[in-house]
Amino acid sequence: MADLWQQVRALRARAHAELGDCPAPLREARLLQAVLAGIPIGILDGDLLAGDFGPACGEVETVSLPSAPGLPPAPDGSLWQALDRWHLRAGYTLAHTTVDYPLVLQQGLAAIAAGARARNGDDPVPERRLQREAMALALEAVVAWAERFADLAENRGLAELAARCRRVPREPARDMAEAMQALWFVHAAVGLSELSQASLSLGRLDQYAYPYFAADGPARSRRLLDALFAKLNRYGDAACAVNLGGAAGGGRDCFNDLSRLIVEVVAERRAPAPILAARIHDGIAAADFDRLTEPALLRLSQPTFYGEEPCREALRRRGVPESELPDWGANSCMGLMLPGAEIADMWAGVVPLPLALELALNGGQPLAGELPLVLTTPPRREYGSLTELLGQVLAYADELVALCIGRNRAHTARVAAEFPNPFLSALTADCIPRGQDRAGGGARYHTGTVEAFGLVNVADALHTVRVLHFERGANSLTELLAAAQADFAGHEALLAEIRALPKFGDGDAAVDELAGELARGFAASVRRHSPERPQYLPSFHTLNAHIPAGSRYGATLDGRRAGAPLAKNAGPTLLGRAHAHTRTVQSAARLPQADFAAGQALDLSLDAESLRSIAPRRAFQALLRTYFGGGGLQVQVNGLTAADLRAAIARPEAHADLLVRLGGYSTRFVTLSPAVQREMAERFEAGL
Repeated sequence: MADLWQQVRALRARAHAELGDCPAPLREARLLQAVLAGIPIGILDGDLLAGDFGPACGEVETVSLPSAPGLPPAPDGSLWQALDRWHLRAGYTLAHTTVDYPLVLQQGLAAIAAGARARNGDDPVPERRLQREAMALALEAVVAWAERFADLAENRGLAELAARCRRVPREPARDMAEAMQALWFVHAAVGLSELSQASLSLGRLDQYAYPYFAADGPARSRRLLDALFAKLNRYGDAACAVNLGGAAGGGRDCFNDLSRLIVEVVAERRAPAPILAARIHDGIAAADFDRLTEPALLRLSQPTFYGEEPCREALRRRGVPESELPDWGANSCMGLMLPGAEIADMWAGVVPLPLALELALNGGQPLAGELPLVLTTPPRREYGSLTELLGQVLAYADELVALCIGRNRAHTARVAAEFPNPFLSALTADCIPRGQDRAGGGARYHTGTVEAFGLVNVADALHTVRVLHFERGANSLTELLAAAQADFAGHEALLAEIRALPKFGDGDAAVDELAGELARGFAASVRRHSPERPQYLPSFHTLNAHIPAGSRYGATLDGRRAGAPLAKNAGPTLLGRAHAHTRTVQSAARLPQADFAAGQALDLSLDAESLRSIAPRRAFQALLRTYFGGGGLQVQVNGLTAADLRAAIARPEAHADLLVRLGGYSTRFVTLSPAVQREMAERFEAGL
């Protein structure tokens, strides 16, 4: 049986062959129309919401036709394939999308389409009229898709469900059932239009759906939420975020009865999706904070905690006006964004800082291999101070940042021209008024995340150089470099000495300040190369890619052996001396996180059962408040123990439902690769 995307590609190919020469925006609207008209659909027995589709519902005839256009290849493919040797990456990435769901529920797609066409009446620019017409056609394609489900429901004698599908998402929703049905149709169509169902989030569901919940009551709403979340899990989007609470004007707490019901339904379902993104602030009620730190919930690796004011400050610094700050939301794993108003390219670039350190210490070349490009930073091998060495590292990092941003900018322009998305653009603020695709200048905000991999490893390595070379004079840079190149074979005493030094995460002010300087320099570089749209934002986010990234590097001067994982997210490596949560939080809070507006997580593991009594639960809540009070943005918790993970590794069949938080989203532990399972167990054993 073909998978979903094989069906989608077949339907797009057949429609493209029939379209002939067609401008890209209209082509993509027509291709979405063909997919939604041809994809097999179904309604599960007893399901409260229509909207199943794909291979489980039927077959699609395969065709031997050239593929329809999709995401165009990034420029300089051979160069970047070579650069991937060092995990240096850049390009336009799909997904991580949150459209304007409140607009869908309040206006309906028919009114939005009519509004797009109305703006064309007095617009003299043909390109803008073309974009708006394509947006209207794409919206109407989703309405027609809902009509297919209405016909199916009617044929099966499901009159109430049929009537609902004929109304939404065409018209505004009137009750919770219509709201959830409209939400699912649009959410599913987002993935089909973007050719990716990953990391598509629902924004502030507890706020915009609250009027419908208040009218229908908790009993019916519970069943409808459960049906919606079942579909999220059935269609594989484990990284769908639902935001909870927050603060309105004057600090008013936004955590409401729908927020509480969402938490209850997620706890009862015990499934990966959705991710609960809980916004913590001084005004949150104690009972609600207790609810969010319940052991049963934490054992599901839920929720992710966000500091309300630090996140607002990060968004404020990137230029979001004060009036829009209350509307921010978490975008999938960790991104901070304005739901329905932003295109957020979450993997615009990946800059491995261990490469910058190798270049600085090794005369402008990596320790293994040769860069397939010429850098402009004058090479050096000797330094009179740590300040000089840090400056050289940041100079090379700046060149790598510039490379990534240049490639992402060029790739994004090609995507906007060759692979526009009229459906997502129609549901992203300002695209219709501007008459532009969301990737081509239409969206109110367009950001690209540039990830700093291995920042903590480099900070720890620089501290090694500071102590052993500049302060003690015990080892030359040549000697240190030779030991790392040998993976410390024959240098075991030196390795032990390096590992005995303080590390980031030990709460050592000197190491933490060094990490802060490195982070500030990296953030400044990203800002320097962002004079125009898209706006590029730095992050420490690694997801789980710190493991394959580490496999590309030899030993590093923080004491890490060749091939070992790099540091994960904003947390320490496994080499620290004391991984007490208080010290980890202390170190992470010293990073200039407000400058990292793309967001990043700090990972903590704890035995959720230890929070059964009120005193330890209050202590954990105080730890979160301390971190957020110090400027930390996000904490994600795995409420399990190393013993839990080791047991699942030994007997996976007995632990199929064990959920872990994996770099930002929840997944079933037994589905992970052996390397990821081992690394996670080691992190838990180290107290991380």
